Amino acid sequence: MANNRIFILCLFIISIILQLGDCQLNDFVNKYFTAAEEPKESGEWHGKWFPKRPRTSLPTDHDLYDPKHGVQMGVPSAECDTGLMNLTIDWDYNSADFTCYDNELLYAPRFDVFPISHRDHIPKSYSAAHECMNANITYTDLIPTFGTHRPLWAKYGEYRYLPKQRWIHNLEHGSIVMLYHPCANKQEIKLLKGLVVNCLYRHVITPFRWLSPERPFALVAWGSRLLMSKIDPDIVVDFIRENALKGPEQVSRDGQFEQQLLRHAEVVTTIDDEKLCPRF
Repeated sequence: MANNRIFILCLFIISIILQLGDCQLNDFVNKYFTAAEEPKESGEWHGKWFPKRPRTSLPTDHDLYDPKHGVQMGVPSAECDTGLMNLTIDWDYNSADFTCYDNELLYAPRFDVFPISHRDHIPKSYSAAHECMNANITYTDLIPTFGTHRPLWAKYGEYRYLPKQRWIHNLEHGSIVMLYHPCANKQEIKLLKGLVVNCLYRHVITPFRWLSPERPFALVAWGSRLLMSKIDPDIVVDFIRENALKGPEQVSRDGQFEQQLLRHAEVVTTIDDEKLCPRF
């Protein structure tokens, strides 16, 4: 029975070949019988991107080009990022980002709400792209620990408000970022600030109104974050010692972006933070 089916199939193919001209025959063979071609050596990638597809265009200024990030870091450029241009693409200067318009009691510290820590798996080969100020940057996580960011990173210190598109670059350099909800308890804010500024020079402090009432505080490092309701100094110091200075680029020099900077960071031990949290 199987041999009969093969014989009939062969007759069918032969009849088609006899009816086709040369051009039609070539098209037929290429469509149904030609093996898939090997990928051309063009360098074009057809797989998945992490965490998203990189830009398709780059600045025309060749001095800005960087093979690792697409755009060089720390180079002010009117074509890309001066730290002063088109800033509303990252922040609309909404006062709700640094002012409490909610019931502060909802954000009061709670002993029954425990801290939550989270670690993202970041491939060793991952290199975060630098995106110029003519393009939006969005993130899948509410509090990202890595990702595309602006070429100019922020000066270390405390801000009235600093967009995540800036402070993620600081994370890449090993910084610790302290986030707090504008309605969080003032004493707890003061306590957490005191711990952070006395642990390391490379820190950024900014309000962040997307934190929940249950956990209105967060510490963020490259690949890691800690959410808290009440500040426990031991937990904070342990997180900083374990996660600070773990960014893929150990750059201790200050950034160029300083919009809304309230207080510049002071050196705790050395500018390289050779010893973390020396007073605790």
